[in-house]
Amino acid sequence: MLRVPAMTALIIINYVLQTTVWQEMAILGVTPDTALIFIVSYGMMRGEIEGALFGLGAGFLMDLFGGVYVGVYALLGFLVGYISGKPFRDFFKDNFFLPFFIVLFATVLYQLALYVINFMFRGQLDFWFYVHSIILPTTVYTAVLAIPLYSLLHFFNRIIEEFENSRRQMFEEKDDD
Repeated sequence: MLRVPAMTALIIINYVLQTTVWQEMAILGVTPDTALIFIVSYGMMRGEIEGALFGLGAGFLMDLFGGVYVGVYALLGFLVGYISGKPFRDFFKDNFFLPFFIVLFATVLYQLALYVINFMFRGQLDFWFYVHSIILPTTVYTAVLAIPLYSLLHFFNRIIEEFENSRRQMFEEKDDD
């Protein structure tokens, strides 16, 4: 059961990096959403259930320490993890360009949902300003980091799977043929 502590550590490390290091590397006042990259990647590698749980955990941590409304990031992370894991569970995981396009698409939808929830409900209706100043730069910045971060997560996932398979084989019954 190495996967649960690894997921937890990954969520915490990502949150710390996203709130410290990435804040210092902001371009045009926008930071990449590495949590979204991790949620999409994890969902694509491990399936909809684990992707949804990963998204729920990452989103809940963001809700606790910086969300406007508690539960918004958790719900969005859950949905993104589930949706990104549903059709892509059996795809060729060494294909690094598919996650790029999925992250690109997910970032646009995620940011649009955040606009509706965080800004439109508070009467800030300047949609084109939000698209120009937040959605597009965040999407580009996040998409640029999608392939290297997916590669890193793919590497760690492969190590964890190999470890789990070796542990599983140790406890399987051996045939005495």
